[in-house]
Amino acid sequence: MSGSPRSARGLGGLGVAVAVLALALTACSAGAGTSGAGTSGAGASGAGASGAGAPKQLVPPEQALQRMNALLDESLTDVRPALRYWDDNPDAVEQFAKGLDEHSLGYADANRRRHIMTRIAPAKYDTLLDMVESGWRAKGYTVTRTASTPPASIASAPDGAGVGITVHSSGLIEITAHVSPVPVIHGAFGTPTPVPTMPNGNPDDVPKYDDPFWSN
Repeated sequence: MSGSPRSARGLGGLGVAVAVLALALTACSAGAGTSGAGTSGAGASGAGASGAGAPKQLVPPEQALQRMNALLDESLTDVRPALRYWDDNPDAVEQFAKGLDEHSLGYADANRRRHIMTRIAPAKYDTLLDMVESGWRAKGYTVTRTASTPPASIASAPDGAGVGITVHSSGLIEITAHVSPVPVIHGAFGTPTPVPTMPNGNPDDVPKYDDPFWSN
């Protein structure tokens, strides 16, 4: 999967986890009276983007990438035994105004996914989420477990960034980090790296490694 930008109009291609996470963070930021769900604390820079609803500050791409990597790593801090995984290239999804006057809002939402490659037995799903949530709470994040089957959980950080873990019905497990707003990026976000692929060209995100604890 490349790191090229995709418009919010194609958000379905990013998967349910990203959509739910973005919506939850937007709702949290709106309730707090902040402008956007952005990480606009110390170090955020950039002139205000034009257009109604545009954020006043944009998170520099390198800072956003570092924050997403930290979110992914923090998610597995309390997970024992350790899991095998690989990280997808990050996305920068340009945001558009809704309605008849559709136009770019001048910023993008950044996402990065971590694919868990250790096989997790269904009986261990709640154990995994409990450990992940423990690491989040230790960082002071607000955690919400969704009422879904299979389960999912999301967390929002004090700086407005967010992270979530989703267990899909197929057994695929993804952790998704989210930072917004970032500049609209034309081209690769960060340095693209090769990702594991299956013979049909799709990302090889099917768990394949057994673990004495997690897989039984």
